[in-house]
Amino acid sequence: MNTLTTRISKEEFKETLEGFAGSENHYLHRLPGGLSCKLTDGAMYAREYGDAYWLFDAIVSWQVKLKNCPFQVWDLIKQGNGSWFIQCTDGNAHVLAAQEINYTDFPIPEITLWLVDGVCMLPNEY
Repeated sequence: MNTLTTRISKEEFKETLEGFAGSENHYLHRLPGGLSCKLTDGAMYAREYGDAYWLFDAIVSWQVKLKNCPFQVWDLIKQGNGSWFIQCTDGNAHVLAAQEINYTDFPIPEITLWLVDGVCMLPNEY
């Protein structure tokens, strides 16, 4: 867990994510080399309290190939064998990117994030 955050239960994490609606702030998530995206309050919460910098690193790193797709749906799903799968679609079930993640201790078994015009958000923040 990130040293800047306090441990919370999986239930509290999930309930808090569901409570975000809209966002008052944007936070920059940047990779070395200049690739970046903005995070809403809910996405920032997921990054910090889910200790998921790696998730946003993955999303941003795919932007080299997906830069011409202004609307992206990113799903992180825990598989039965304990590994994880991250997939990006265009919102119409057309797969744009996918990769397997061998291990993470992300606190909930799945999350969906939208990347809209360079801003990463929870769907309920749109």
